[in-house]
Amino acid sequence: MKSKKICILTQPLWHNYGCLLQAYALQKCLKAMNYDVVTDEFPRRFLSFSQRLLDRSKRMIAFYVLGRKSVNPNPFYPNKESWNRICRNTSRFVRERIDTVDFFNGKISPSKDMINRFDTFIIGSDQVWRDSYGRVESYFCDFAGESDKKIFSYAASFGLDSWQFDREKTEVLRSLIRRFKAVSVREKDAVELCRDNLNIEADWVLDPTLLLSKEDYISLFKDVCKEKSEGNLMTYILDYTEEKQGLIDVVEKQKGLKSFSVMAKENEEFPAIEKWLRGFYDAKFVLTDSFHGMVFSIIFEKPFLVVLNKQRGSSRFLSLLSALGLEDRLIENIDGFNLNLLDKEIDYERLRKRLFALVDRSKEFLINCLEK
Repeated sequence: MKSKKICILTQPLWHNYGCLLQAYALQKCLKAMNYDVVTDEFPRRFLSFSQRLLDRSKRMIAFYVLGRKSVNPNPFYPNKESWNRICRNTSRFVRERIDTVDFFNGKISPSKDMINRFDTFIIGSDQVWRDSYGRVESYFCDFAGESDKKIFSYAASFGLDSWQFDREKTEVLRSLIRRFKAVSVREKDAVELCRDNLNIEADWVLDPTLLLSKEDYISLFKDVCKEKSEGNLMTYILDYTEEKQGLIDVVEKQKGLKSFSVMAKENEEFPAIEKWLRGFYDAKFVLTDSFHGMVFSIIFEKPFLVVLNKQRGSSRFLSLLSALGLEDRLIENIDGFNLNLLDKEIDYERLRKRLFALVDRSKEFLINCLEK
């Protein structure tokens, strides 16, 4: 084990499959390089009635008065008992598969003792730099001050295709990011956002989930999820609409497949991640509107279509699809959807060569940051 101790700061490890798997993948990749690494778990804190009232008021002002449509004005506030029930399966995955630390311990800044436990901080992946998702300064390591800690980002994401920070916040972030040894981002548009707004050159790298192989993910479920999925057309739809249901019906009929989904209904227990992964393995076709739904379709080498949700941002989809020559798998307008795409095969043998080159490049970024 190398002496360097690494702490990864990413989005909270709660119940989002993509978030949990990117955290697992980055840690596994670094451990394979023989590094001592943990990931900030950011445990859920439960708000009192007055705290919930204040939070809801702030959200409603942001949404209705300031026009910040990315903010949820009416969030669900679970109590501890219901939260533990909802996250039973995902919490188990974190306990068993990811080495964690409560880095911030519920405070704005971590303690000095906690900071001094680590030599290196890696920021990412996921939407760590999205303003509405939390205190973004923490993910620019404002807690590090002028210390000699090594800091860099891996596949960090702003979450949106345009710049979201006001002039004052931009100046703060510009000052903080100067301390980074290197910056890498998940979306190609984010390279320009960094250059134009933070005056820094960033590298585009792959989402950490793509650094592992299909066999790595099969090993997660093969012994614990032996029961086959309930169909062969996997649908993973985060933002359900009647229009998307209509597309599911068309694909089901055209391809002669049976649709199934591995998702939780509101306020219900999230299915096991292993079952979600098994869904991609069993599927003959995947229909999704999720970035990580698209990613795992590629990892498991399945024919797929991904429906664009412009409010969630298009760059995350286009960055990867264009790099792999798969732009035609993105549906921007369901009404104009070309049915011929359903029978168009993806040449995964050709694609594999492109992907391996991108994986090597992304791993090289990590090695250069850690070793030099």
